[in-house]
Amino acid sequence: MPFTVLSDRNVNHILDTLSQSDVIDLANALENALTQYSCNNEQQYQPHRAVVDRDGQVSLFMPGTTDQLLGVKIVGITPSEKLKSSEAGLKSVLTLCDARGHAIGTLNAAALTAFRTALGSMLPYRFRRQTENIVVFGAGAQAMWHIRLALLLKGKDIKSVTIVNRSAERAQQLVESLKGNKQSLWPSHIRLQVFDSKNDLESLVVDADVLFFTTPSTQPVFPASYLTSEKARTKTRYLAAIGSYRLDMQEIDPELLKTVIDQSGPFADVGYRGSVAVDSRDGCLQEAGELVKAEIPTDKMLEIGQLFQTKNKESPDDLNKWLEDGFVIYKSVGTGVMDLAIGQELLRLAKVKNVGLTAEDF
Repeated sequence: MPFTVLSDRNVNHILDTLSQSDVIDLANALENALTQYSCNNEQQYQPHRAVVDRDGQVSLFMPGTTDQLLGVKIVGITPSEKLKSSEAGLKSVLTLCDARGHAIGTLNAAALTAFRTALGSMLPYRFRRQTENIVVFGAGAQAMWHIRLALLLKGKDIKSVTIVNRSAERAQQLVESLKGNKQSLWPSHIRLQVFDSKNDLESLVVDADVLFFTTPSTQPVFPASYLTSEKARTKTRYLAAIGSYRLDMQEIDPELLKTVIDQSGPFADVGYRGSVAVDSRDGCLQEAGELVKAEIPTDKMLEIGQLFQTKNKESPDDLNKWLEDGFVIYKSVGTGVMDLAIGQELLRLAKVKNVGLTAEDF
């Protein structure tokens, strides 16, 4: 059986040369994996993550399984004081086997992690009808991929992208990186800018159609009142929060989440049964600080796989209207099946693009 190895350069080449149809195919593959996870009792087949701390060097082991794949992602986290400048960034590898344990490939997963997380945010975003003004909190790899994927999917409908970050210098570096990408030219009709802290953040948020949160913040990046005011409620928005991954972290104000799930509250007419969309209910209960702080009941956490199962089989009007024009919040902490699904697709694209090293008889 062939075995393929993809380096960080290989993975980035594949991702940098994605077409719109490639992204749609990848989104469909991720949607299918999450639907299987949520609707086919796949949770029982997911091993627990393991963490090893050896003298401050942390290693994460994140296994996952599907009916077709077995795999594990290993992540190394080195204390900042021990890092050399040339070593900056996440160190990660993903190894995949078929369901019987035959190894099929291994790939550098540093770029994959940011990409698959951003692609998860795109699953509901694909259906939004209003996306002229996008605001992104954060300026790292997650922020970059949220912007790039939004442009690939809905570039013609976007007019402005504003990056909000504590370090204006880092935000400006992201702007230059996006505009300087030779593989993906920045559209001339889209204004790309860094938010000036001297300006009014509330006005920026109120004017936004889409808000992407990609920061490991321990405090909400803005108060709930920015979106619950009478002026703010004249339009709806799509919010995707992927930055917080511990219970002491929060990007979205818990008070906003409480308001969204209140079926007698101001968002009742633009919500869907008081739901917050999540990638994994169990994962969010363990890692999503804002959902836990807001004490969101599990029956109000609608897994994205369940959402699309309902949409694709029944296509109810209220669900379609919510996805297209409602007030939608999506929270993701990541799951192993997301890594497996996108890892498998990258191996497929590597073969199509003749990228990587392959041992034909491993």
